[in-house]
Amino acid sequence: MENLTKRELLKNILEFKETPYIPVMLNATSLSPALYNYEIPEVLMNPEKFAECYMGTREKFGFDSVCAGLNMGVLMDMAGHLVNDEGVVSGTGEETIHGLEDLNKLKPYDPEKSILLQNVLKTIKIIRREQPNEPIFVIVENPASTAIKLLGSQRAYRYMAKQPEIYMKIVEAIEGAMYAGVDKLCEAGVDYIWNPMPSLSGFCISRKMYEKCCWDSNKRFNKRIHDNGTKVIIHTCGKYDDRFDLVFEEYGDAWHLSNTETKKVKEEYGDRIALMGNIPSTSIFLEGSPEEVYQYAYNECMVGGKNGGFILSGDCDIPPSTPHENIRQVIKAARDAEKVLYKK
Repeated sequence: MENLTKRELLKNILEFKETPYIPVMLNATSLSPALYNYEIPEVLMNPEKFAECYMGTREKFGFDSVCAGLNMGVLMDMAGHLVNDEGVVSGTGEETIHGLEDLNKLKPYDPEKSILLQNVLKTIKIIRREQPNEPIFVIVENPASTAIKLLGSQRAYRYMAKQPEIYMKIVEAIEGAMYAGVDKLCEAGVDYIWNPMPSLSGFCISRKMYEKCCWDSNKRFNKRIHDNGTKVIIHTCGKYDDRFDLVFEEYGDAWHLSNTETKKVKEEYGDRIALMGNIPSTSIFLEGSPEEVYQYAYNECMVGGKNGGFILSGDCDIPPSTPHENIRQVIKAARDAEKVLYKK
């Protein structure tokens, strides 16, 4: 076990194999560029800068895994030329589709010509060369979440409630493009896709709307990733306690928890799916003392790490101004908890 790489250790944890290690995998999306005085749009367009700051931040603090990308460019490429709700060309593709008739205005998505996707693929190569034993992940929203950005949240939720068939047709219209992009990520050898779903949580839509409008698409998308041999970590960002039974069937290898209690989810699902989390990014990571951060992280490990299948993390993106000592205390808590849980 001591000779396994971090990539192999993570794979074992996600497959519920005996592994006396608790990875600390932090979403440092905002923190990493800030440490290098870069802006996020700047690193998205420069694979060398992206790899530099994300690898460097991981190395500085000693946590596990490196993010290689935040965006496959699907919306930008397909709808960036369209006018948004404010009457200007969006550039991003957000809030540009008002109904089914607008789908004819979308451009085809070509992974080989997508600037953002090709930058991600270049970043993956750099990270794999420089830090070959570190797990690599890419943040990818699924088609159901992406359709909400394409429509704009108010319009999307209105369709879900009153004309769900329209929303679902728009989801289906972009699935092919998103499959094509994620296939390239899988071919490039990412260890897992980190799939955030904040716009699909109980803070936004009911369980009934989730099941009717999003569930089948989520299953199709994640199964595609699994069929390519890549792991999926679903970020349940928001209220998901009323729909975890649905998410359980969405081909996730782990749930990155937020807005819930790890203990409760561990007791109900922890023998069937790996869990990740669940340190509050603001009230603990950012605002807590080093002692408070250590104790919270240690308790999370003792609850989540019992019988394995656990990854320590914040509940979401780590704020850029998080005290560095607080991050170090999280690493220390994981290593100390291992000694107790696994008799190391």
